[in-house]
Amino acid sequence: MGLVKPLLFGFIIATIGCYYGMTARGGTQGVGRATTQAVVWASVVILVTDFFVTKLLISVLSYR
Repeated sequence: MGLVKPLLFGFIIATIGCYYGMTARGGTQGVGRATTQAVVWASVVILVTDFFVTKLLISVLSYR
């Protein structure tokens, strides 16, 4: 479990950060807005993903 989740979280952070970074418009204000949106969305997606991945790994690895 300790190796799967960090790789998944890193992929999520990189993907969301790249998406918002590549779609930023409006100069420095747009970059600031895109950064804020990327951090918020990455945090939410990581929380949701953590819940489901933990449930999946617990059921697969038979932890109680």
